[in-house]
Amino acid sequence: MTSQADAQNSAAEDLAGDLAGAVERTRRSYDEAPYRSAPLIRAHPARIAANARFLGLAAPAVAEARILEIGCASGGHLIPLAARLPRARLVGIDLSPVQIAEGQQRIARLGLGNITLAARSLSELGPDDGQFDYILCHGVYSWIPAALRDDLLRVCKARLSPDGVAMISYNVLPGWRLFQIARDCLQLHAGGLATHEARSAQARRLFELLAAASNDKHSYGRFWRDEARHMAAGDDAYLAHEIFEETNAPCTFRDFAARAGERGLAYLSETCLALNTVASLAADAAEAIVELAGDDILAREQYIDIFSGRSFRESLLVHAERAASVDRAMPAARLADFDLIAPIGLAAAAVEGKPSQWIIADGEEGVVCDDADVAAAIQRLIARRPSSSRLADIAPAGVTVAQREAIAAMLLRLLKLGHLDISTQEIACAVGRPIRPKAWELAAIDARHANSTATLRHAPFHMAPLQRLLLLALDGTRTRDELVALVVEEGLSGNMRATSPDGPVEGRDNLTAFLGPRVDECLAVFAGVGLLVEP
Repeated sequence: MTSQADAQNSAAEDLAGDLAGAVERTRRSYDEAPYRSAPLIRAHPARIAANARFLGLAAPAVAEARILEIGCASGGHLIPLAARLPRARLVGIDLSPVQIAEGQQRIARLGLGNITLAARSLSELGPDDGQFDYILCHGVYSWIPAALRDDLLRVCKARLSPDGVAMISYNVLPGWRLFQIARDCLQLHAGGLATHEARSAQARRLFELLAAASNDKHSYGRFWRDEARHMAAGDDAYLAHEIFEETNAPCTFRDFAARAGERGLAYLSETCLALNTVASLAADAAEAIVELAGDDILAREQYIDIFSGRSFRESLLVHAERAASVDRAMPAARLADFDLIAPIGLAAAAVEGKPSQWIIADGEEGVVCDDADVAAAIQRLIARRPSSSRLADIAPAGVTVAQREAIAAMLLRLLKLGHLDISTQEIACAVGRPIRPKAWELAAIDARHANSTATLRHAPFHMAPLQRLLLLALDGTRTRDELVALVVEEGLSGNMRATSPDGPVEGRDNLTAFLGPRVDECLAVFAGVGLLVEP
């Protein structure tokens, strides 16, 4: 007769076997279809540190921090951080040996000695690994079995330093329920095919058919014509893991926060502070959320998801005992302590017919400004882009206290609307268009081996062939005309093809006339996104 203890042992062994099998299947899946690994601008530790400090908590100095990424893939996020933070210590783990090997090769090319990547499971992390000031986990939580999700939270609690911050991203209900439609349909259509490539090809075909054939008078048809197209724009690896992965388990924010609480972790904020405010919602929705949730921060977050239809979160967690010290007042004066990062698309434009008004926006919706001093300060912030600014840079010593407070108040409005970011680390790029431009070393080395890199703002950058060639040549010794001459020689030698709408471009004079403006365009792009440093 089987005892209760034997039955429990048997059940535990079965669970361990199921988990081991799930881990092995996940390992094979990511080896076969490596996930596109890129820098995640919102998950930069300096931005995470700024969020914590802006909300009243201490956060470790990023320049010398210990940083762990769980599920690092080939290190697309972690490696540029290592290049920018030479005194920090960075560790990345991932189940896929194929992706880890790719990242290790890039680390060797860059000569980085402060970063280690290893093919390990998160469950293997223990006391010998020490504690980390920042733990980053993107694209893992919703895609692993429930027992491993609990293990992830346990590891975050155990490995997080006393003042540390963890970031975990996950798919969120009820908003993600819409995408479950796409997952169900595509699994029914192509889930039985043998390879990732075949499944992805059939998924794209079904996307096209449903978008074209569904009646957009009904919500189902509108979904396929609008929302599902965003999924179709993803690469094969995205489809392989978002649609066809064995596990994709979205959860409500309330359940995530409760599970984190059971492990001794407390919710702090999202990586983008604007997503923690109701400022960007319709006025009626904002009032309803405040009325429904009152002072309960977790309830407010859940209602924001309900009213906004949010489908994805990047949540920051701290040790539970620190929750009582969080200050969510967000005083504008506190912005003086941070580097201010203007989005690439931020603009301050005068309102036509109203010379005393400006619209400040990153996109279609923005803030109306009727204060010339404030508008001038925001224009200075934009002019310093892609470098970051301090409040003192855009509100010089000559302004009055009242003017400075008005500028800070506008910056806070922009922050709450997602039109501004804050950081504890300066972004320093070349000013304007240097006479002899020089590329950030990481981008120049990447250009020899790949078609993607990272900017100094920690954003991904895809390189076209001419851009790759120029980044290799931007060593701070060549003028614009010398760079044009260099690419013309590449065209004459046949190493690079120049093609106009009328056909191939040939001959030195024709190549010079054709390539000169394109070199100018490339240099303007490099300067604008943050790929150039001072020579």
